[in-house]
Amino acid sequence: MSNLQSRLSAVKFEPVPERVTPPPSEAILLFGVIYPAVIIVLELISGMCANAFFDPLPTYWHALVAGLVPAGNLLLWHYLQDSRRQGARWMAFVNGAAITIAGFYTLLFLPLLPLAVVAIIVAIGLLPFAPLASFVCAIKLCGAMYGRHAAQGITRAFLGGLAVGLALLLAPDIPAGATRLGMQWAASSDPAQRERGLTLLRTLGDDDLLLRLCYGTAGRPAGLLSAFVMFGGDSVFPPRPRRQSAQSPAEAREIYYRVHGVPFNSKPAPFDKSRRTGLADVRFDEDHGGAQVGGRAQGLQLASSRIDGSVSGDDAVAYLEWTVEFRNSEPVPREARLQLALPPGGVVSRATLWVNGEEREAAYGGRSHVRAAYQRVAVQQRRDPLLVTSKGADRVLAQAFPVPAHGTIKFKLGISAPLDIVEPSKARLTLPALVDRNFTIGPDVSHSVWIESRQALATSVASLPVSPVDGRTFRIAGSVGDRDLARTRQTITVDRNPVTGNRAARIGDGELIVQDAAPSGAPSATAALLLVIDGSARLTDTAAKLIAALDAIPPGLKVGAIVATEPMQKIAPAPWSYAQKRNVAKLIRATRFVGGQDNAPALAEALVMLESEPQATLIWIHGPQPVSFGDGAARLEQAAARLSRLPDVVLYSVEPGPNEVLPDAPWAWAARSLPQTGALDADLAGFFARMAGQTHTFAVRRAEGHASEGQAKGSDHIARLWASTRVLELMRADPTGNRAAAVALASRYHLVTPVSGAVVLETQQQYDESRLTPVSQAQATVPTVPEPHEWALLLVACAMLGWFAWHGRQRLVAA
Repeated sequence: MSNLQSRLSAVKFEPVPERVTPPPSEAILLFGVIYPAVIIVLELISGMCANAFFDPLPTYWHALVAGLVPAGNLLLWHYLQDSRRQGARWMAFVNGAAITIAGFYTLLFLPLLPLAVVAIIVAIGLLPFAPLASFVCAIKLCGAMYGRHAAQGITRAFLGGLAVGLALLLAPDIPAGATRLGMQWAASSDPAQRERGLTLLRTLGDDDLLLRLCYGTAGRPAGLLSAFVMFGGDSVFPPRPRRQSAQSPAEAREIYYRVHGVPFNSKPAPFDKSRRTGLADVRFDEDHGGAQVGGRAQGLQLASSRIDGSVSGDDAVAYLEWTVEFRNSEPVPREARLQLALPPGGVVSRATLWVNGEEREAAYGGRSHVRAAYQRVAVQQRRDPLLVTSKGADRVLAQAFPVPAHGTIKFKLGISAPLDIVEPSKARLTLPALVDRNFTIGPDVSHSVWIESRQALATSVASLPVSPVDGRTFRIAGSVGDRDLARTRQTITVDRNPVTGNRAARIGDGELIVQDAAPSGAPSATAALLLVIDGSARLTDTAAKLIAALDAIPPGLKVGAIVATEPMQKIAPAPWSYAQKRNVAKLIRATRFVGGQDNAPALAEALVMLESEPQATLIWIHGPQPVSFGDGAARLEQAAARLSRLPDVVLYSVEPGPNEVLPDAPWAWAARSLPQTGALDADLAGFFARMAGQTHTFAVRRAEGHASEGQAKGSDHIARLWASTRVLELMRADPTGNRAAAVALASRYHLVTPVSGAVVLETQQQYDESRLTPVSQAQATVPTVPEPHEWALLLVACAMLGWFAWHGRQRLVAA
């Protein structure tokens, strides 16, 4: 033992030098910090990837998360430059989070790497390599950390960083992921599954993403959660019945309405250049040439709008010309589309388009015929046409193409409208209004109004003063904003002679039409009334006013109610009494007005309930109806086609908007619109009182007749309004057998009706190819608004002619 100890004491132990991991090189700083940081800043400024492929940084939260990678790499690189021992666990935590985030973005850009190799010569080719470079650098920094601090137990902190990095990727993407999942569920045909999807969209959904899906500009998901939802498929979520892809714009627009109860184009289009959506600016317009207004077109604005008109109280008619001009600020041509609400009973009787600075008149023909001509020129040849077609009761759709790149287009619509005789000495005109459009209206653009009459005028628009021009002419002139014109329909009241007799009118060699405006004191023939109430969110504030209007319903009238919700709620018609009123009021109070409801099943049920009533009226109180749901529309169309008796249909819209629910059928064409000219309870109470014959009303009758001695000549628009009504009568009597006669009558009087339309083409060759003949401006049948003081000039001319005639007669007598 002593010998071994002596030998060990003789051995010299040299200290083993500690192995020190060298600090990271400057290459890590360049490729793991500077390079990705510069790419992030460039993407935020220019939107290179967002414009070309997809948006990797859809929100500033995503940009902040992505920015943690170069920030974390910089922090760890600086930490490893010396031999500090403190804070190793925190550095491992930061490194774990950076690796997770960088790894995700590397996978996100992985499909673009082959393309980036080819495009490396331009700046966009550098973009997909930034996440890969930062990820590789983060891994190298991780190795350096473990090489220096492996004994300090940093693994747990590193794993915690990985988990936090994953959470940071998921958190900003929760709204987008909820939106993608909610869209899938809401597209289900199962009502319970659909309602879950709509609830998810209302609570957690990203409304901006939903709006982009409506325009088809959302692109593929750039977030981890939304990508997991979208590409997980049935392996992630249980199988569900689907009608079609939830990502199509048509499906997204339907879901948007179900969620919010308003059309998607009632919101500003998601084309904000500051959010890097430049690609959307040049996307093809999927609604181009179609029968829908569709989405807002980027860069398309209303440049000017004017309404000129004349009102005749004694003739009980008015004629208005609405001239609009559009400006396109984008480098691609656009199609302007708008839906116009006409005065009740009104009809478009003139359409013109300015082509090369010259005003061109329209040609009139069958609706499908003129639409085919428009699509052939506007869609295939990309030239200059204007198309005007009907769009339901007292609605027309006008569309013009092209609004040239950085250019303008201008067209005019002439409207013949009847006046509502509210009392023997007063008649009222409801002004037209824009209810749907694909263009924006700037805050500095308003509608310029100039309307004259030979009788005293009054208006409901505070910004339109009434001024007498002379003893025989009165004028309303001024400007009105679009919201004021459309939100509550504005009216003009004109004086009339209470003892005005019959008026006769004829256009060219057409039929002689006699108009009679006589008091009608007989009680209403309506024996049953059914209220169909839209259960959408836009009627939330109307419940109290609806209940208040019930007081005007006369006792004894059979009244029922249906609320269009899912499931449907209804009360069968019964004689109106205190108990029935209480039941209807209770139904309205209990209704939860939410989202956008399919009203077609409720309308179909109402038609069935009223089939046994020989004299029935259905009044539909609703908000905007931008979607025709397939299942509900089929049920409504079947009921209308198979029932033996249909009621009179009255439409009351609580706010402006499209109506795509009523089918393209004669019974729906004859529906009457009750414009909102005041508070809802006052409008409905007045309607109920007129139904019961409690108020004195006037009936205006227009029919073919014979001129009697001394009968006054009336306005040509009397004949146009008769022809419009006659077209509907022909179609209701025999839609198939009378269509040709109805189209011929509408074309002869130059009217836009449910069976006819108007189109302006650019050249005579295009008219010849479409077998159409445009109206000549020289024809006396073209309606025009008299120029200011034209009536005074006519009076002077007539006086001069009378003087010359009298003077000539005196000379003959003297001879």
